Amino acid sequence: MLRIAGLVLLIISSVVACGPTPQPRQPDLSELYASAPRGPLPDGVRPTLYTLDLAIDPRQKRFGGHVTIELDLDRPATGIWLHGQDLEIRNVVVSSPNRNSAEGVWRDVLQSGVAWLGFPRRMGPGPVTVDISYTAPFDANLAGLFRVDEQGNAYALAKSESIQARRFMPGFDEPAFKAPFDIRLTINERDTAITNTLEKSRETLENEQIRVEFKRTRPLPTYLLSLAVGSFETVEGPDLAPNEVRDVAIPLTGYTRAGKGKEISYALMMTEPMIDFFERSLQVPYPYEKLDIIAAPQWPSGATELAAAITYRESRILFGPSSGPAARRALLGIHSHEIAHMWFGDLVTPPWWDDLWLKEAFASWAAGIVLAELEPEGGHELDAIADSVSAMGLDSLASARAVREPITLNEDIRNAYDSITYDKGLAVIAMVDAYFGAETFRPALGRYIQRFEDSVADSTDFFEVIGQETNEPDLTKAFRSFVERSGLPVINTELSCPDDGVPEIRLTQRRYKPLGSMIEQAQPWTIPFCMTAGTSEETVRACQMINGRSSTLRLDEAGACPAWVMPNADGKGYWRFELADPQWATLAVNFHLLSGGEALVAVDSALASFEAGSISLSSLTAILEAGARRSERQVVTEAMDAYRSLIPLVEGRPEALAGFRSELMRVFRPRLASLMSSEDENDRILQQRIEAFLARQGRDEALREEYANAAQAYVGMRSRRGARELTSDDFATALAIAMQEEGEPFLKALLRSLKSIDDPTFAAAAAYAIGQNSDPALADDIGSLTLSGILGTRENYTIIAGQMDQPETMNDTWSWLQINFPEFLKVIPGQRPRSTPRLARSLCTRQGRDELENLFEVYGSLAQGHERALAEALESIDLCIALHDAKAAEVQAHFARFAPAEPVAPVTGQVVEGSPVTTPASSN
Repeated sequence: MLRIAGLVLLIISSVVACGPTPQPRQPDLSELYASAPRGPLPDGVRPTLYTLDLAIDPRQKRFGGHVTIELDLDRPATGIWLHGQDLEIRNVVVSSPNRNSAEGVWRDVLQSGVAWLGFPRRMGPGPVTVDISYTAPFDANLAGLFRVDEQGNAYALAKSESIQARRFMPGFDEPAFKAPFDIRLTINERDTAITNTLEKSRETLENEQIRVEFKRTRPLPTYLLSLAVGSFETVEGPDLAPNEVRDVAIPLTGYTRAGKGKEISYALMMTEPMIDFFERSLQVPYPYEKLDIIAAPQWPSGATELAAAITYRESRILFGPSSGPAARRALLGIHSHEIAHMWFGDLVTPPWWDDLWLKEAFASWAAGIVLAELEPEGGHELDAIADSVSAMGLDSLASARAVREPITLNEDIRNAYDSITYDKGLAVIAMVDAYFGAETFRPALGRYIQRFEDSVADSTDFFEVIGQETNEPDLTKAFRSFVERSGLPVINTELSCPDDGVPEIRLTQRRYKPLGSMIEQAQPWTIPFCMTAGTSEETVRACQMINGRSSTLRLDEAGACPAWVMPNADGKGYWRFELADPQWATLAVNFHLLSGGEALVAVDSALASFEAGSISLSSLTAILEAGARRSERQVVTEAMDAYRSLIPLVEGRPEALAGFRSELMRVFRPRLASLMSSEDENDRILQQRIEAFLARQGRDEALREEYANAAQAYVGMRSRRGARELTSDDFATALAIAMQEEGEPFLKALLRSLKSIDDPTFAAAAAYAIGQNSDPALADDIGSLTLSGILGTRENYTIIAGQMDQPETMNDTWSWLQINFPEFLKVIPGQRPRSTPRLARSLCTRQGRDELENLFEVYGSLAQGHERALAEALESIDLCIALHDAKAAEVQAHFARFAPAEPVAPVTGQVVEGSPVTTPASSN
């Protein structure tokens, strides 16, 4: 209906009369508001070329210029819908071939940036040119074209994705509208200007100004537009050499803020092998004439795939003297993801945001594939499985969205940027790739890219091409089964071994449902199922496409009754599994025989089964202990995360909490000791994570003192002599523990240190540490700090999120947040207000749930698009309460048995019928 209403206005025509064509009546604002498109713009008009001419000086408060848009109209019209938000429109001129130009009318209609441009007369069909002069303020909250000051220098950067280009230019701010751009920027001669293409020419102007003109871009949607101006340091990388797919060299350049140039060298060095991998795999050359790697002083997300000018938050892409091994791996992960986007998203673009997975899921999946080739022994495929498992927590909610779910409102677009799109999408692609084989699936991807080059493709297009290219009907069925539905299957597995027959596995699938969930069962999935089973002599693998609720899988190659079964071969399937307690026990005994991926998903499935009430705590802890003994960092980390999810069930019961901590020391201290002499990168990362886990969750006092002393030395509170050397991997843990141990004096020293320590990873860790404060007396002061403007907008959100997750400060921070909510929304990144309900998901009380609902009844209009986050937060609270009611007594009794003899001080926190609890792991 919205499209129809938009078309009605689009084709309003003037009354034909004798003499000159009269001016058409422009609809009034009430008419426009009633018929404005809340989602996609109406059909019938397409931009064919943008000419963007802006004057940008990041030292000023505003920028301005004009944009010329060449349009093609399908039918006569007296106006069009387009986008522009918070722009001061100075003048609109409309013209067409053989007709004089005349002034048009601009009307801002919707808060989401939908605007009406009225023509001076009926125009079209055919070409129409619109020239719009305007100015606007630089955004203050890292949205649109924003400015930042860093170490005495000013920078302006454009965050265009997803619908933020409309904040700095009028246009058609939807991914379906791909058009070339001609860009001219007037800047201060001391500055550098960067956009999507190479510089074409420059002209010296008066008053230390220059005008830089850039080459025309390939067709781009507005969300991929790059604009960056400031005192950037330029680092020329080695050209991307010609290869068997591409016959020209590609200039590679890094840009950082002043003084940070050396720290982008590692990212530049790793770029060519990644590009080469994608070109060979897809048989499609890198599509642009240059590649820039931009380290932004501030950026609202980790990175954005702006075409040929990939822009990163500097803490994610710089690698300097303090960088640790985990930081190196994180850099490779995000860099390979963004490079994959040059094909998935940039060259081939989804037409609307319900198909976001076609770029984000594929980039996430491709990152693991390329890194596994570049570093075969690096365990990157296990990282991808861990990411897949992380999506299952969100997918366990009744309110979970599907990977591909219709988006009808502009305000709902950013909600698609979640773990479901990225990590569940990754998991589904990896599952299909593993089942049907890389030799079948991956070549078809290249032909899909070739077919839609410089254009758009939706899920229907993708499924059609992949089905044709692979000639595998079940491949498309499995894809659609998981992509177009919310939730995930859990497969109940029953082993049957007849005395005189072949062992069989009875498989029954249903939607996973944790305790307290309102999930209703629906149709079964089409599952490309593979499993392994172990006999006394060998491990066998069996696969079968499952279409119904139940099926039977024969283990013809087993030869004897298996001692154990693993219902997710290599951990590549996006499902959880259930076993009877005796089968969990035998799996725990044989855990060393599993692959790393199998061990990782077994830990997740065991915890999920416990949270669904289908296995005992003893079965769960047996699997967790077995996981802690594994060699793979990712499996041990998953076991630590599972233990961490049990903490809310023992908090408030001193004996149980003391026993729990004692068990953590018993299980993980030996694993830590085994790592102390290893030089392997994964072992070094795991050593740091176990130490942090034991210091934070196990309350190892020796480790806490070591970390606190190191942090105090780092910020200048004490001598560094004898203190632990910190890398970026240690910053968050050390600073957080010092914040908890030293309180206000450390907070003051930490804030002072931010002025002298020029390290973006340290700055990010400092904000995290402030949020980890455990002194309720500081909660209000920390809240006031976020409103003061001293810290950045990202940091403000991080701090309050941390305080809401601390049992000791949650109540006071929640009270502060309810009082100061409108002010808080003004000091966080522009894309964050919609997510603010999630700040309260750890409340876990019925009173807290009611207060959360009331808060958004009053202030919800200030956080457009919050509805999905609110539903998730409310459901998480419900599940938290249900888990506590069902399992807290069992968990407390179990761990109280391990309490040491000495008395334990009580802990504080929120109470649900006597005990404080927070959100269980499966709802994070």
